[in-house]
Amino acid sequence: MGGAANPVAADLAPRCALCGGSSPLAWTDCRDLEYFVADRFPAHRCGSCGLVFLHPLPTRAELPGYYPPGYQNFDPPRNPISAFLVGRYHAAHLATALRHLPPVGAFFEVGAADGALLDRVRARGHTVGGVELSRDGCERAWAKGLDVFHGTLEELRTDRRYDVVFMSHVIEHVLDPVETMARVRELLKPGGVVYVETPNVGSPDARLFGEHWGLVHHPRHLWFFTRATLRRLLEGAGLVVERERWEPNSCGWGLSVQTALRRRGWDRSRRPRSFYYPLLLVGLLPLNLVDVLAGGTAFMSAVARRPA
Repeated sequence: MGGAANPVAADLAPRCALCGGSSPLAWTDCRDLEYFVADRFPAHRCGSCGLVFLHPLPTRAELPGYYPPGYQNFDPPRNPISAFLVGRYHAAHLATALRHLPPVGAFFEVGAADGALLDRVRARGHTVGGVELSRDGCERAWAKGLDVFHGTLEELRTDRRYDVVFMSHVIEHVLDPVETMARVRELLKPGGVVYVETPNVGSPDARLFGEHWGLVHHPRHLWFFTRATLRRLLEGAGLVVERERWEPNSCGWGLSVQTALRRRGWDRSRRPRSFYYPLLLVGLLPLNLVDVLAGGTAFMSAVARRPA
């Protein structure tokens, strides 16, 4: 398993997947305090472009075990505050998808989870498809009658092409983001767009908490981007970046506080989110104003187009 990796090998500086730069060890004390997976991997930071990534990476066979049936992306929140915030978040995603689709378009989601977004887009008259690593997530999507492939994007074989490929908090989970983005380009019709949303390791909360940042989400997040490295990834795949923005969200701050309380033993909950977490989301939201002035919020997004 990944946690048993040779510590000497882990200390060797690997090469960055984006620029080839030497990437010395940066984080050594990452722990899963959400789902309590035992495996632990060190993280390295590229000295040239700033990309942060786990090394060595977990194997393809290990990945599904890091996503339990109660994983947040396909287990709707029961707390009314969380349900309201998640509902707003999903509504924003639907609006983004529809904004870039033609009147009758083809939409593909990488990391489709339980198919909630695909179902909403299909209801507007569009053709939809997706891919999801979790078997549990796929079964929930299949129950909705959705065409979702069980596996990774690299394992999918299809001749279909899409107007929009949607990737919300997915690129940080894949084993090879460069190969994944190359496959995304192949899926797009000429002139089609990809929407990518991912944590911003350059945000104030990420810089403050470092390896104890709540959005390290260890060991499920394998890659950590800044706005510059995300743009580099997209342009390296032959895509033209048309829009970049910060997404308002206090999740980074809230999970960092929860992580700090758990590390100190003051919160002994074994649930992914403690009872006070929704209150943190609301109470810490004004910090986004500080975030924007000091490096951007913890969530960032980009829209890039395949040249016609």
